[in-house]
Amino acid sequence: MRSLTNFAPSTFEERGAAVAFTTPVLAQTRVRKDSRDQLEVLVPNLSEGRGVYVVPWKSLPLAFPMTVHDRMLHDLIAKADGCSPDDVRKAVLEAARCGLAGAGAVAAAEAALGDDEEQRLLINYQLIVEALKAVGLESTEILRVGLTSAEGQKLTRDLMMKAAQRLGLEPTELYGRIAELAVLMESIGVAASPKPARLRRLMRDLQGFRDSMTDWATDNVSEAAPIGGFCAEVAEHTVNHARNVIGQLDQAMASFETLLRQWETKRPQIRKASSRLSWLLDGWEYLILLWSDALTQDRYSQDMAVHDIFRVIPLLPRDEERINQSLMADKLHASQKRSVRAYVDWRSGQLDVDLVMRIETLKGKAA
Repeated sequence: MRSLTNFAPSTFEERGAAVAFTTPVLAQTRVRKDSRDQLEVLVPNLSEGRGVYVVPWKSLPLAFPMTVHDRMLHDLIAKADGCSPDDVRKAVLEAARCGLAGAGAVAAAEAALGDDEEQRLLINYQLIVEALKAVGLESTEILRVGLTSAEGQKLTRDLMMKAAQRLGLEPTELYGRIAELAVLMESIGVAASPKPARLRRLMRDLQGFRDSMTDWATDNVSEAAPIGGFCAEVAEHTVNHARNVIGQLDQAMASFETLLRQWETKRPQIRKASSRLSWLLDGWEYLILLWSDALTQDRYSQDMAVHDIFRVIPLLPRDEERINQSLMADKLHASQKRSVRAYVDWRSGQLDVDLVMRIETLKGKAA
């Protein structure tokens, strides 16, 4: 374990992806790869200071007591090919389905996976409709008979062959381009979708968090008020960046014929924007749920929740934001007499069971 006192990552990859551990001290800690392509975890400072502890991934169970669920999640991430937000989410859902974080977490994971499957079917249908519309073909008959029915699939094939001819593409090439685009846009969806996809919903929820935290910090006279204001400001900057990325993607989708014709040059742009949006919103879902839960409790619990959020808030990397949020956080921390939550009894090495149960409850609300 080593300590980085002034930790101000330049890129999302350096910041790492948030991991939904249920062990309180490790909740929302971040995993990344080191210079040797080995996994390591960034644990926010446990004392009054700022900065992070950097722990080799394989050493994490030796450095901190962990719940059984977290040991399983730790193992799943170690076996995964990467540590992007999507890679970590996949491992988190797999671990949650095993029931080690409670029945609520199982239900939430099943709901999230069900939503993913629904969005996968929906985006494929929507992109086929967009492709047909781009070349002047009608698609309402597909909707009437059903895309997954035998008649619907035959009708789709016939129409897509006509669309490919008008675009000057082979049918297999058109199908391939739509399939690639569907994978990249699955978690984002299209602007006109009747059911917004996961990342659009998350951005909407983050806007609500920003507004709620701003109101709370304005009306509050406690020492936590400036911290709440800072958290709202970080959320505001994140929302602005996310809105810009979604705007770029929606603009590209609006010129669908051009997108299909120029897919070889447009693909890297769509992939980069999709990945960037995932990184921008990474780690916010848990904090939004944490704050929503705190608003139902007393003022002291809200103050502590604000400190908990501040401890792991996803600051934008320096390459993404002209304002150095890490420097602002350090200055804010230095001016505060912070209350420190006891995440673990270091004399006995026992976990705070109440906190573990609280995190598991929040995990059960995530979908």
